[in-house]
Amino acid sequence: MSEQIFTNCTMGGPVFVHVRDGRIVSIRPMVFNEKDGPTWTIDVNGTKYAPLPKAAVAPFVLTERARVYSEDRIKYPLKRVDFDPEGDRHPETRGKSKYRRISWDEALDIVTNEMKRIRTVYGPAAITALNSPHHNFGNVGYWFSAFLRFFLLLGHTFGVETPISWEGWVWGAVHAYGYNWKLGRPEHNDLLEDALKNTELIIHWSNDPESTRTMSRGSSELWRIWLRERGIKQIFIDPYCNYTAAIHAYKWIPLRPNTGVVLAMAIAFVWIEEDRQTDEYVATRIYGFEQFKKHIM
Repeated sequence: MSEQIFTNCTMGGPVFVHVRDGRIVSIRPMVFNEKDGPTWTIDVNGTKYAPLPKAAVAPFVLTERARVYSEDRIKYPLKRVDFDPEGDRHPETRGKSKYRRISWDEALDIVTNEMKRIRTVYGPAAITALNSPHHNFGNVGYWFSAFLRFFLLLGHTFGVETPISWEGWVWGAVHAYGYNWKLGRPEHNDLLEDALKNTELIIHWSNDPESTRTMSRGSSELWRIWLRERGIKQIFIDPYCNYTAAIHAYKWIPLRPNTGVVLAMAIAFVWIEEDRQTDEYVATRIYGFEQFKKHIM
């Protein structure tokens, strides 16, 4: 019995893949030691905060072993039993007919001939190249390498699911408004030190970081534990007592669906009525405050 340990640094975070007799037995986050480079440390009144000496990987990467050996995994090329690329294609049976296994050579021939046919009949723009940013090959060795070079030589229409990634609520706003702090993303990395040193209260409004931190590599959970240890209160405004609220909530406000705007206006009313706003901040940071005040009051 032989065991090997491989390193995967392409997608989801760096992990060690343990292989025994040719089969994956476990996948674990990469653990660092004293020989690795020093990490960052935040000093808050003598208390030091630093990340754990291991990679904080995305949760889905830890399930790779289950995906590799899944009974539903398609391991070989398949073709619809009534599909003849050189004759009757029977498009009406898509989603209905069964499939049969074919060789890799036959599959490659079908794809090659179809690309030639479409390019000849309709032109290169009729060929669309689409790949997911969330693959296991790494962008440098895949997306920006053979994949893109091939289709640039061929001629194609490049399709993007959403800007950069599938989290439109994260990246869509970045591209539309030029705000590089990832709108919709719960963690603003550069604000962690400021929050630990100066914050007394954090409000999560319809926000569940524990469920939406997939691409943040899991490090943010430790940050929220630090906030709780420092006595920084966290209030959650959400119809559902979400997973993060169940762990960290000082208070959960279960607003009814579609009443969020009303609650925000009520808060603004209290601020204005009790004159809680900072005049300097209003003068230097807010445009149209008087019109907003008139609308609220």
